[in-house]
Amino acid sequence: MLDGNTVTKGSIMSIAKRGSVTLADVAEEAKVSRSTASRALNDSPRISEETKRHVREAARRIGFVPNAQGRALAVGRTETIAVIVTEPIDELFADPTYSAFLGGITERLTESAYLPVLLQASRPSERERFRHHLERRAFDAVIDISPYKGSEVLDSMRDLNIPGVIVGQMDDQPYEGIFSIVFSDDFEGAQLAAQAVAERGRTRPIAILGPADNPASTDRLAGYRQVFGEALGDERVRFTQWDSSAGFASMMEMLNLTDDFDAVLAGSDRIAVGVMEALRQSGIEVPEQVSVIGFDDHPLSKDTTPPLTTIHQPLYEEGQIAADLAMRMIDGERPSTVVEHMRLVERESL
Repeated sequence: MLDGNTVTKGSIMSIAKRGSVTLADVAEEAKVSRSTASRALNDSPRISEETKRHVREAARRIGFVPNAQGRALAVGRTETIAVIVTEPIDELFADPTYSAFLGGITERLTESAYLPVLLQASRPSERERFRHHLERRAFDAVIDISPYKGSEVLDSMRDLNIPGVIVGQMDDQPYEGIFSIVFSDDFEGAQLAAQAVAERGRTRPIAILGPADNPASTDRLAGYRQVFGEALGDERVRFTQWDSSAGFASMMEMLNLTDDFDAVLAGSDRIAVGVMEALRQSGIEVPEQVSVIGFDDHPLSKDTTPPLTTIHQPLYEEGQIAADLAMRMIDGERPSTVVEHMRLVERESL
């Protein structure tokens, strides 16, 4: 008689002849049915903890490795959440915003059974491939961390009824009620930035922002103007890219046009880095002659000369929230919108 904890020589030889260990082998070793073995290994609430432990020990003894496809069929899920980026790949690695989002997402999913998979969808061919995976139900949910480009990605998710989370605000929120949304209030953050500058007695600001078609840029400009009004007319605003070289070039362009400014409202910390370098090369001292304030509170803001006053966005926390919203939607919850608040981080550039 076998006590269920012993593997006979015959059973080992039988498994070896067939090759890989199967669920049937686990069931035979544990002296349970295949359905019970399957439910136990998939942590079914219908199976007692004692039986689960018994089956898992049997599986471990004979070297059973669960098949991902078989598990997906058993539990009705792939246990995979796709994280989509529609920006070019170089921007993904250059912009600390994305790494903060990804850090929050992966940290939160570490506590769960879900595996995050990063997918690039910046080109039409990549978006078509992504749609093919959606049609195959390769993911349980999708988190889009750059929803401002490639709206056909979101349209495909909507058409196929895939649970999704948007990280960031879009004009008019066209997918509200369809997907969950998490973002920080750019208008509120820009107001904080402009108020901090105004409280320093600065009255002649200029603004250098990211791309004009990005909702973050337009919302931040609206927040700046809520404080400065007509003092920040169109002639005192430049739209560019988010990086430091773009900030440098735009600041040099403004310096060629006017010296009538005492503050720069930068649409990102990276833009602010380029702005301060342009001012330094032009012999303009920060903050003695011109105040500079950034946006995002990326780690680089602490290492500028002087250290950069900026607006803190809870980007890492947004990633955590996005992961949590995705898992809740997988479990059948309705889409919801979460708005995070920003705060001023005062350093020496103001």
